Amino acid sequence: MLDRLYAPASAGLFICGAITVIGSLSGYFNSRLAYCDAATNPCTRVAISVDVAPPKTAQDVVVLPGNGKMRLSLGLVAIGLLAGGYVVSGLEIEGLSAKAKQEQIDADLEDKRQAIVADEEERKLILASGIRYQDFEQQLLDGYAMLLLENNPELAEQVLAEKPPVQQIEAQAVTATAALTASPVANDQELTDTIQDTNLPIVVDDNALSSLIAAGSRAIDGLIDTSQSMIFLGTPGAGKSVSLGVVLGRKKKKYGDRAKLYAIAMKNDTFSGAEVGRLNADSDVCYAILLKVITELRKRAALPKSEREEYCQGSPVILILDDFMSQQKLLSSSLSKKIVRYPEESGAYQKIPLGEAFNAAMAEIVFNGRELWVLGYVATQSSNMDDLKFLSSKGGRAGVILMYQAFRNTISNQGNYEIISQAIGNQHVIADAKERERMRGVFPQAKALSVQEQRPMILSSNADTGEFILGIVPDILAEYKEFDRLYNSAEAEVANFPWTIRKVSEFYPDTTPESLFNDIRNRVKDGMSTREIIRTVLKCGENKQHPTRSYSVHGKTLFRWLIDNYDNGELAAMLKGEEG
Repeated sequence: MLDRLYAPASAGLFICGAITVIGSLSGYFNSRLAYCDAATNPCTRVAISVDVAPPKTAQDVVVLPGNGKMRLSLGLVAIGLLAGGYVVSGLEIEGLSAKAKQEQIDADLEDKRQAIVADEEERKLILASGIRYQDFEQQLLDGYAMLLLENNPELAEQVLAEKPPVQQIEAQAVTATAALTASPVANDQELTDTIQDTNLPIVVDDNALSSLIAAGSRAIDGLIDTSQSMIFLGTPGAGKSVSLGVVLGRKKKKYGDRAKLYAIAMKNDTFSGAEVGRLNADSDVCYAILLKVITELRKRAALPKSEREEYCQGSPVILILDDFMSQQKLLSSSLSKKIVRYPEESGAYQKIPLGEAFNAAMAEIVFNGRELWVLGYVATQSSNMDDLKFLSSKGGRAGVILMYQAFRNTISNQGNYEIISQAIGNQHVIADAKERERMRGVFPQAKALSVQEQRPMILSSNADTGEFILGIVPDILAEYKEFDRLYNSAEAEVANFPWTIRKVSEFYPDTTPESLFNDIRNRVKDGMSTREIIRTVLKCGENKQHPTRSYSVHGKTLFRWLIDNYDNGELAAMLKGEEG
């Protein structure tokens, strides 16, 4: 819009400047002489320029001073108007030049596009012509073959006689694929060589099943003590959530409250009691979680080495990114314009998009978090490593544990094993050619057993020997449900809350903490055991609807809280003998 005003604005400024210049240069503001001409009667006062000599008949000559300030002001105004006109005209010329240059660029691009389109159309025509010619040749050969067989029936019998029987083909297939380890192949030119599925039957045995299930168990067990970040890759329904839940549950069971879990998800899920934020519900909460993890990582990195190991080891911090590809799509679409203040290691803040902050934080966790026991667990459905932008190099991929899972559900007729077959053939995932070939030998047997047993197949890069593990996931569903009950249920939430006066009044509305303590003290003096006091006075473990129904956790916790807050030492001394 502004470029349309440049021309009239510059013209107006030049005109106003010219008028001002003329006004400043006119003699109106110069000094003048005023006098009376004696030749006239009565006297007529005449004003002339001070530079002109008055006539001899002039009388009462008076010098009228000029207005130099006004003249100078008009001059300055004239200069300003002319300069403004010059600037505006320059902007107009620059805009016209840029517009002409852009039109020329657009014209060149359009010419190139037309040339590319024409070239593509020509190639399509050539390919279509070649395909039609090949189809014609095939049809012609088929016609000749049919005509030859019709005229010579004995040829058909001869061909059938030379074809090997079906049983022989099956035996050859079993011999080629039944072994769990295959010999290496020297030629490995392609980066990715997806294993081709076959409909030929695979003979399986119990020994192979036991070996593959044991391999799957080793793959899961090897994730508990490591401080490396992990990538869980698998198609929907392949069991990623169950495997991730078991790993988190075992971590929580081993480290207890020393393990700090944080999760950013897309669904209303729980992760072994982790602090969870939903990116599609509240991105600010998710970014706050991200900052907590990065702040803790940098706090640990700043510690002296002598203190760092003692502080970090045994107190892992885990950030879980669930449904990673859906998060990335959201960050690149509706959240693409969300700008956050991301802290640099120097302490300064940098304003960047939220998606870049996620990738920067994950890259820092992957590359620097292993020694600091700050881990990232990412669950994704994509098998393409390029989709994981925080793994920007081969070194980044080597710094994480890759966990592939695949499953074919015969009941719902869904799922496939392509994600694992592609990984086995990809030298960016498995660099050693012999190792890839060994995995190719295991794959057909593992796939057949996975379908037969209806258990997911697993491929892990976390073998003790530095090799990959290909196996069958063991039956861990019951363990997953138990961890979910312990760490994610309502009972677990109640178990973790601290006892306060407010909570006591909420769960015992008809009494006060002092009354509860006095009742406990009287029962102790009467010789009642702690167990009976918890069951009768506090009523823990009797009413299933009671928020403190657990005797072992909630009841004992409340009992200790009352002693710590209301006892003067007398009751604690009496109970000490009972504990002994």
